[in-house]
Amino acid sequence: MLTITLIRHGESTHNVLALWSGCTECPLTERGTQQARAVGAYFANTQFTKIYASPLPRARDTAQAVLDAQPTPKPPHDFTVAQIREQSFGAAEGHQTCIREPGKTLEVHFAEEKYPILYESERHVAFPGGESAEDLTKRGERAVREVVLPHVVNVARLGRDEHIALVSHGLCIAQVVGAIVRLGGGTWKRKGPMVNTAWVRVEVRIQGGMPVEVADDEVPPVEVTVTDEGRANHLEGLLDEGPLRGMKAIMGGGVVDAKSPNEAEAIPQTSAV
Repeated sequence: MLTITLIRHGESTHNVLALWSGCTECPLTERGTQQARAVGAYFANTQFTKIYASPLPRARDTAQAVLDAQPTPKPPHDFTVAQIREQSFGAAEGHQTCIREPGKTLEVHFAEEKYPILYESERHVAFPGGESAEDLTKRGERAVREVVLPHVVNVARLGRDEHIALVSHGLCIAQVVGAIVRLGGGTWKRKGPMVNTAWVRVEVRIQGGMPVEVADDEVPPVEVTVTDEGRANHLEGLLDEGPLRGMKAIMGGGVVDAKSPNEAEAIPQTSAV
C-alpha cells in the first residue's frame, strides 16, 4: 500500500494580512514556525519513505521542520517540486482581497487593481498573469503523474509499503487529492477548508495481488481511499481563533458561493478539526 500524507504549510505573513499569496515568497510567522514544529513533532514516529515540498518558503520551511523531527537516518527529500506550489494569482498577489462591487465587471475591477474573490462557477477565470482553478486542476494531475505515480508503480512492483509526505498549499492540496482519487476511478469533494499545517491522508491499495508487472507510466489497478481530512490535533493553542471565512477559508481550500452580487463568502461544509 502507498500512503500519502499531504500537509498544508504553517501560517504565513500573507495569511495574517488576508492578502492574495499565490507564488509570492512570503515567510512563516512566528506562530507559523511553531505550527511547523508541532506538526513535525506529531509525525516524529511516522517513518516517511520520502518528503516532498513546494519550493515556496512557507511550504519548504514547514517541510524542513517535519524532516528535522524524523528519526535518523533521515528520509530522502525534495523541496523543489514546482508542480505542488500554490495557484498563481498573477497581478493580484500582495493585494488585499475585496468583495465584488455591484454593476462592475471583473475587467473593470482588475483595471482598478481590485481583485475580488472568484466564485466556484468561475473556475475558468484567472487574474491577469495568473492561473485559473482549471489550470490548477491540470497542474495537480501533472503532480500526481510526476511525484505520486512513481511510488505507486514501485509499491506494485516490489510489494512493499511506502509512505510519502507532500507539504503544499490549501488550494493545491485539494486538487492533488482529487487527482489521486481519480487514479482509482473515483471522485472526491473536499469537506471544507484546512487550517495551517492541517493534513489529509490518502491510501492507495494495489488490487489483484503483488508484485505486479507494470510500466513506469502505467497506473495499476488500485483502490483509493481518503482516510483523514483536515486533521489538526497537533495545534492546540496555536490557531488563530477567528472563523474560517473569506480569505482564510479560500486559502485553506474552501469553496465559494455567490449568494448575491456583492457577497462572497467561503462556505466550509464542515468545521475543520
